Amino acid sequence: MTPFVVWLWCAPPTAALQSLRHDRPRRVVSSSSRPPLVRRGPPPQESAVAGVWEAYLGALQAAPLPVKAATATVIIGAGDAAAQAIESKGTSISPGRVARWAFFGFILQAPWNHYWQNFLEALIPSTPSPWTWTTVGKVALDQFLQAPLFTALIFYFFAIIEGRGFDAGTDQISRELKATLLKNWLIFLPATFINLGLVPLELRVLFINCVFFVWVIILSLLINATKDPEAAHLITHDDDDATGSKS
Repeated sequence: MTPFVVWLWCAPPTAALQSLRHDRPRRVVSSSSRPPLVRRGPPPQESAVAGVWEAYLGALQAAPLPVKAATATVIIGAGDAAAQAIESKGTSISPGRVARWAFFGFILQAPWNHYWQNFLEALIPSTPSPWTWTTVGKVALDQFLQAPLFTALIFYFFAIIEGRGFDAGTDQISRELKATLLKNWLIFLPATFINLGLVPLELRVLFINCVFFVWVIILSLLINATKDPEAAHLITHDDDDATGSKS
C-alpha cells in the first residue's frame, strides 16, 4: 500500500473527507453562465383570492359586527336556498323563505354569536394549546348552555316572523327541541372544539357561519316539514326514536 492509502484507512473519517475535498479540483461557474433567477408570483386566481381575503380582514377589523352580519346573511340565506332545492328536488325555491332565513342571519345569528364569543373568551381566555381542559370547559358551556337557549330562540323567531305566534313556538319546542339538539351536537360538538381551540377570536363567527350553512339546511328542513301535518307526524316519530339509531 502507498502511504496515502494507509493514511486514508487509518485517519479519522472527517480528516479523510476534508483531504479529498481540498484535493478535488473546483469547478468555477461564471455569473454569465448561470441561468437567471425567475421570481414567479402567485397564480392570478390565488392572487385574487388573497386580495379578497385581505379586504375582508380589513373590513372585519374596521367594523366587526356589520361584516359578520353581512356574511351571515349571505351564508344562511344560501343554506335555506340549498335546503329548498333538496326539498323540491330543484324544482322551486321560495324567495320569501330565503329572505326570512337571511334576515335571521343578519338580525339574530350574527349578533348573538358575536357577543357570545366575546363574552366566552373574556370569561375563559384561550390557552396556547387547544388540547386542555380549558377548551373542554368552553365547549361544554357553548353547547350545553348556549346552544339550547339559542335553538329555542330560533323556534320562537320563526314562529313569530311567519305569523304562527308565540304559542306555536312553545309547542314546537316541547315536541322538537330534544331531537333538534341531538342533531345539533353531532355537528357542533366537534366543530365547536375546532372553533374554540384553533380559530382566532375574530374569525370564530365566520367559522360558525360556515358550519351553520350545513346546520341551517337540517334545521330549515325540520322547521318547515312540521307545517305539513303528515310530515309533522314523521318528525314527531323521529323525536321518539332520537336516542336510538336515528339522529
